[in-house]
Amino acid sequence: MTEEMVRVSFTVPPEPRSEREYLSARLGVTKSALVTELLGTPLRDLRSLVEMVPDNPTQDEMLRARGASNDMIAGRLRSYRKLEGDLFDDRDR
Repeated sequence: MTEEMVRVSFTVPPEPRSEREYLSARLGVTKSALVTELLGTPLRDLRSLVEMVPDNPTQDEMLRARGASNDMIAGRLRSYRKLEGDLFDDRDR
């Protein structure tokens, strides 16, 4: 990986920790890689949504932000639909 990694420490309740440990073992990836993958795109998307809303938005600005957020969510759903046939596809084959 060409991007430099940084160490982050935070506290979570027991359940997310056990879920992370199970998933990383089951998928054969490191816990760090799993968390990086789970947080990367969703955090970028959430930041983009928050950046669309001004500090003190008017009603019109909120409606415009809602339209843009709908577009982002629709795009995300389209990308998930392209995953047909991957490891997580639970449809009957």
